[in-house]
Amino acid sequence: MDEVEMDPLRHGRALSDALKVFHRALIRAEIGDDPVLNNPYTMLFALIDNPGFAWMGTLSRLITRIDEHTVDGTIEEPGVLGAYRSEAAALIGEGESEADPVFRLHHLMALQKEPAVGLATGRLRQTIAGIPV
Repeated sequence: MDEVEMDPLRHGRALSDALKVFHRALIRAEIGDDPVLNNPYTMLFALIDNPGFAWMGTLSRLITRIDEHTVDGTIEEPGVLGAYRSEAAALIGEGESEADPVFRLHHLMALQKEPAVGLATGRLRQTIAGIPV
């Protein structure tokens, strides 16, 4: 493999970006047409405090951990990027790992409600496939 294919920092950033797009799409699907939650501040507080959004914590924490490891360079350590690749794949029902069943249920419902979730899921699949195992 050439250096570009094996660049963990680049792959870590790409995975984080794809997960953030996925996260935004899931938020939009969950909020739907609720006029109260379409206010950015109300939405933020709902995401932080509302138990109805707690299922997104799995995804939020994954993004945070990837970003931390990318910034401090430890994503280049053996096995780190591969572990994140596996976690991300499990979120969308791929790979050998099992994702949180509550997250999977919400994801599947969001796929039915919001086309952007399908597009974000596809982008995430492509990004995961591009990360060497």
